[in-house]
Amino acid sequence: MQRSFTGLVLATLFLAGCASAPGPQGTGLYHAPARAYSLALDSGVFRGPVTMTEKCDARGGTLNMWDATNRFFRIDYLKINQHPVATIPNFANERTIDELVLNNYQREVLSKAAGVAHNEIMLSEFVDTGRGDAMFSVASIDMKPEALPEQLSATTYYYGFLVFTRGDFVYVLQHRFDAYQPDKMKNLLSALRQDMLVPGLLRHNESAVKAAQGVPEEPVAPGSC
Repeated sequence: MQRSFTGLVLATLFLAGCASAPGPQGTGLYHAPARAYSLALDSGVFRGPVTMTEKCDARGGTLNMWDATNRFFRIDYLKINQHPVATIPNFANERTIDELVLNNYQREVLSKAAGVAHNEIMLSEFVDTGRGDAMFSVASIDMKPEALPEQLSATTYYYGFLVFTRGDFVYVLQHRFDAYQPDKMKNLLSALRQDMLVPGLLRHNESAVKAAQGVPEEPVAPGSC
């Protein structure tokens, strides 16, 4: 088994609807359902072609990604007040939403994930991604030894989050590291955000330009999976 296990612990968190596994891609755009976002697959974040699995339902969607060196990335988008992890008070502004969703990930997701013995938030701060503010955080995850492949001896890993809100969705970008390197984690997740366009384009619109930094974004329109 390759070192994608920490990502796979979270792979079945939310969604049981549509599921697919697009082939490895190193160019073009990935378009999420419901025009939630589009992602440039030739992003400098990735090393080589990207292997993907996706799931979605009416409450949101998730994209798991492994690049050619088996580094794991993930993007979740959750419909506010429809997905249980994104249940928000009416008075909440975007920063409050980001903080609440991050807290829910630690309490409702990491703490209950099979194979995770303990998790702890090491760092949380708001950062400027180049496409607006986002909540950045790094969690330390201690895996149960029996949940690890036989060839792995280390049990502690580090999982980064970048959370931001646009329109009716809250987005959670994620990446796994073997070592605690918060600045590198922040730079990678911010670069991934820069290569996203929110809202995205319809899946059949293959003539769309790359979602590059500096392209203006529009308010997200609600949609279904």
